[in-house]
Amino acid sequence: MNVTYNLGSKITMFLIGVVFFLLPSYLTAEATKNLAVFYELEGNAEKKYNAFIEEKLPKIGFNMADPHHRVNDQYKSKYGSTKLDVLSFLPVVNDNNVMPLFNIDPRLAGFAPFNMLIYKNLDDKNTHVGHLTPEAILDIIGISDKRVRDEFTASFKPLDELMDKEFGAKKSYIPLNIKSKDTMINFEYEFKRPEDIDDFIDEFQNSFEMNFINKKYLIAGFHNFKDTDNGEEMLEGFDLFWAYSLCHLKYSYNMFDNEGGRPDAGLFAPCTMYMYVKKDSNILVVGMPKLVNIMDSLEIKDPKRVALIKQLDGEIPEVLKAFGMKAVENVNPLKERPKEKSAKIETLKKEVVKKEKIQKEVVKEIVAKKVERVKEEKSNPKSSVVVIKLPTVPTVPTPVTVEVNGVGNSSQDRSIKFSKRMPPNYMTSAERYGKGGEGSSLSHSTKMVGEVDKGRISAYLRGELIDIKVATEKLKKAGFEVIATLPLNKKKSLISIVFTNADLKKMASRTNRGYLATMRLLIDPKNSQISITNPLYLAKAMLQNEFNEEEAKRVLMSINSEFKGLRNSMDKLKFQLLPKYQFMQGMPFYQDAMVIARGGDLLRKIKNNKYVLFELKLDNGATLIGVKLGKRTRKFPKRIGTNNAGMLPYPLLIENGEAKILDPKYYLSLMYPQLSMEGFMTIATVPDAIRKDCGRVFK
Repeated sequence: MNVTYNLGSKITMFLIGVVFFLLPSYLTAEATKNLAVFYELEGNAEKKYNAFIEEKLPKIGFNMADPHHRVNDQYKSKYGSTKLDVLSFLPVVNDNNVMPLFNIDPRLAGFAPFNMLIYKNLDDKNTHVGHLTPEAILDIIGISDKRVRDEFTASFKPLDELMDKEFGAKKSYIPLNIKSKDTMINFEYEFKRPEDIDDFIDEFQNSFEMNFINKKYLIAGFHNFKDTDNGEEMLEGFDLFWAYSLCHLKYSYNMFDNEGGRPDAGLFAPCTMYMYVKKDSNILVVGMPKLVNIMDSLEIKDPKRVALIKQLDGEIPEVLKAFGMKAVENVNPLKERPKEKSAKIETLKKEVVKKEKIQKEVVKEIVAKKVERVKEEKSNPKSSVVVIKLPTVPTVPTPVTVEVNGVGNSSQDRSIKFSKRMPPNYMTSAERYGKGGEGSSLSHSTKMVGEVDKGRISAYLRGELIDIKVATEKLKKAGFEVIATLPLNKKKSLISIVFTNADLKKMASRTNRGYLATMRLLIDPKNSQISITNPLYLAKAMLQNEFNEEEAKRVLMSINSEFKGLRNSMDKLKFQLLPKYQFMQGMPFYQDAMVIARGGDLLRKIKNNKYVLFELKLDNGATLIGVKLGKRTRKFPKRIGTNNAGMLPYPLLIENGEAKILDPKYYLSLMYPQLSMEGFMTIATVPDAIRKDCGRVFK
């Protein structure tokens, strides 16, 4: 008895010792979970970090998705001040790592992409760069699946090793501190599924995005996982799978900037909202991390910032509800939700009870009526005889004759007649155009349409609407060569005609000037007009210090010679400022062209590519090609105006072993001179989408 007790006691003490030995290491592992890792770099390290993200991360599978450089410049432009020297949101995503995991738990897309943050305060000597840890991402979303956690966490190892190698001198962590259990926004949207899912996508995307834009949110990014290199294969169980990036400028400025601003909260910016539809389903699933995660994990207590967080966390679900979406639990959507399962069972039980009750009531009523009828027949046998009475045919009424001015008439026009009186000296819009004012044809002026007028020049020449055949004939008569015709909308009514001539090719056959080799004629039924790009406007902007006014005017004269009655567009800029034009401070100039591919075989790579609409050889050995943008990308004129959509197809220059495009932020604003900052924000995802679409032709 004694021996057994002693042996049992020893075993018990041994096990307790083991537990106490292991427990500290377990608790330490849990306690050392971190929200984010940060590196401190000397001075302003913006250029170094940008190069690291753009050039080195792709080599380990992490690619940028809709980067937002120098957000602080937008703060200064819109609000007049900033306390930041640099604040950039550089979202990255490793598609090949996360897409297989979406098939286990698609909520992982709540941080795909995630932000590679960089910030520096004006009064700070050093720059701070960092990102959320994978453990924090998984805990915030609420993912417990072991395979997802292990594989997603492991995917960050090459990233952190590379960052340690580049920036590891001063490294620190922010501990993970999640207080809220309600960390996610989860919704479902039931829709009537058409035969072609693209019909749903076309209608849904524009409507959904405008709902948020109208509430002062920015669609700051859009990543289509199905449209990546391996997307169709890895996500074959889904009809669509997207991630939107949402931003709210007022929230952004007041959270990250100002007195007591928290630029480190940019770890969570922009907010990622994922959406998907399972194969052959009619349910769109939506999810997004809440902003309360920022408040909890970074212990933000400033009343104004807390109020902003609560405002947006309440407002976003309301926008989704107003759109017709239904809130659901934050559980793996690929598995049946416990509450929904219980609710279904309860609903079925209630329906069974309800049907049984109705059946009993119906049977009871039938029996009661039968008993009543039997009693009535016994007491009055004649009551069972049914008498059928035919209705009398109604007579046709005699029409009333009304005499008007002594003339008989059986009907009278009682419609309301409106007076066509006009105010004194009233002119129609067409007449106003002829008076030599803004947008006039200058028919009474000595200047040619398209020339500089009072220091300003129009980007386009507008004319009466004509069809493709007539437009093509006129261009040929004017000495131009038509090299491509591109429908820009689904109905194929909005048409861009690309043309050139010897003068244009001569001007463009200089280094970095090849974008000028073509002009565009837009057939625009919506605005009942044609629009022709002004060669004088573009030559001044694109030839820079090599501008030759005489050469550009020859092209302009050729256009005017055949297209009579043209007028200047309202879209104008100061002529002398065109060579150094930029949309706003911090935005690119003409010379900030983007290199999207390198190599000696670039022309071979684009052979027989359906997205390459034309190739134009130039005298200096360069080649200009026209890129047909992706279906979603080329819809942007719907937002900012079809009247200037003739800037498409997008020009891409292959020269000296490089494929280059004008930075879309520059080219879009140059071709839409009247575009406001608010208007530009409605197409915030388009510049990066253009870059991706142009890069795709070389893959």
